Amino acid sequence: MVITCGSILKLPFLENMKVVAGERGLNRIIRWVHVMEYPEYSRWLNGGELILFSGVAIKNDLDKFLSFVKDINSKNVSGLAVNIGPYIEKTPKEVISLADSLGFPIFEFPFEVKFIDVSQSICKAIFINKVEQQSRDNFMKDIILKGTVFSEDILERAILYGYNPNREYYSFVISIENFNKIAMKNGVLDSEKAFQVKQHVEQIVMDMFNKKGKKLIQITEDSSIILMIEGRNNNFYKTSIEDVGWEIIKNINAAIDNITVNIGIGGLWNELKDFKKSVNEARKILRLLKANGLKNTARYYENIGIYKLFFKIDDYGIMENFYLNSLKSLLDYDNKNTTQLVDTLEVYIEEGGNLNRASEKLFVHKNTLKYRIKRIEEISKCDLRNVNQLFDFYISFKIKKFLKISHFNSNS
Repeated sequence: MVITCGSILKLPFLENMKVVAGERGLNRIIRWVHVMEYPEYSRWLNGGELILFSGVAIKNDLDKFLSFVKDINSKNVSGLAVNIGPYIEKTPKEVISLADSLGFPIFEFPFEVKFIDVSQSICKAIFINKVEQQSRDNFMKDIILKGTVFSEDILERAILYGYNPNREYYSFVISIENFNKIAMKNGVLDSEKAFQVKQHVEQIVMDMFNKKGKKLIQITEDSSIILMIEGRNNNFYKTSIEDVGWEIIKNINAAIDNITVNIGIGGLWNELKDFKKSVNEARKILRLLKANGLKNTARYYENIGIYKLFFKIDDYGIMENFYLNSLKSLLDYDNKNTTQLVDTLEVYIEEGGNLNRASEKLFVHKNTLKYRIKRIEEISKCDLRNVNQLFDFYISFKIKKFLKISHFNSNS
């Protein structure tokens, strides 16, 4: 069970804790507990903490209290637990109103309840959850990476971790494309910062699905997160499954500065043995997005067009030969004359043969583009008004992107 602001109320020593504000945010995930009395120390927060607070440094200073709540909410703190006593008799109504507007949970608990008891109770639950998460990660990774024999014991264990054999699932793979860059500190990959980045992304995803009341199984890898998300037998997907991916990306981008993520979505499945296939489909999409230079993009395997056929071809040499044979004369001419006829043809086809759009994209005059098109037809001995020849070129450029072929060294 993920530890959220809503779930801690059932833990030992927290029976007398009550929610006084921000009920809308009770689904926020708690990653750790931190005692903090001085607002200026908020710069050391990582996000995901539940702050325990007696108010000794704020007391009756309402403006300082309001600023404190705004500040820690902006740092993605999960919630604030106020120790009601000699320093703060009760949470001011202005603070409650602010927290309600932010969806930021504020709790109150009696002064006689010790901070250490509250902290230990929550941290123990977090630790147990972490152990369970690690066990689930290892188990699911075995299914994805190894040739697991799907016995009754394996199925029962998967059900224990949340898998429902009566439901259908999509497999999402969220890849943090610039993970190494944003996890750097002084030019070196910082393991603590890397952990924080992944933890933050996980929290954003879990918060999103908790808000919608939807269950998912989450598996953490080095720079990616795998999700098992229930499929068509619920009303979550009002438009398309890709929209769910786009929403995840939007939430991550809004919460983490300068992060770049792509999401591959594998085919729908319901038998555990097909989980591996679906994840592999999602990973193929991520390779495809990267090859096409796409960022902050979500794609569903069933919507990738001819690339789906390419993935089923075992001999990539066949595709490479098709590309080279189709464009050989133009490739040779460009290499010899340092021209850009291949690039021109690619843009022309991408723009559906529209001279105005293609010339704008290439930053050339329309007459210059017409001249280039004429030279392409002469060198290739083709007619670009011929649908079959256009289709061959179209396929060739798709192959180029699929294989990440650089036409400047294709003949070497």
